[in-house]
Amino acid sequence: MLATGRERLLATALGLFAAKGYAATSVADIQRASGLAPGSGALYKHFASKRELLETAVAHRLDSIVAAREHYDAVELGTVEQAVRTAGQLIWSNLKQSEDLLKVMLREPDELGDLDEKTWQVITDNGYQRFADELAAANRSGRTRIPDPEAAAAVAIGSLSYAATLQALTGRSPGNIDDDRYFEAWVNQTVSVLAQYTTTQEP
Repeated sequence: MLATGRERLLATALGLFAAKGYAATSVADIQRASGLAPGSGALYKHFASKRELLETAVAHRLDSIVAAREHYDAVELGTVEQAVRTAGQLIWSNLKQSEDLLKVMLREPDELGDLDEKTWQVITDNGYQRFADELAAANRSGRTRIPDPEAAAAVAIGSLSYAATLQALTGRSPGNIDDDRYFEAWVNQTVSVLAQYTTTQEP
């Protein structure tokens, strides 16, 4: 449950921008969908403009992604499988929870302007790069000899990104496989691929 009118406006606005488009969504639309009287000007008690509302909604979502990353950083990962599963859960949940933002980013990148690059960077830093760092650390410890950790991470996480993006844009999943089955298959296949580069017995 959203705690404040401001949070309700943020979530409602992002949902409308995703469904109708930023330009096609009016302040009155946002107020009506948020339970406020259209034309009342109530939105302007929280935001100076529709643009500020968009920027704040994006920043709010990015803050959630960063918070999830900080939780991930606090977890000690002993094995490659743990790194795969935890990194996968991080990017998967971030993408699934950001479906409205993904729709805006993919359909109207010009509306986001500089925010578009920043948003992709945060998603990258909190998924691809963190996983690549874990694979590189496994190499440094001598447990693995993965030829190109960054590319391996990009290929692995890319399949999760594709599935989440496809669902956000079309409502369909690859092969019509449900989320749990898809994620478990992804973990198993990713671990199997990386296992060929394992040099020592993991704990």
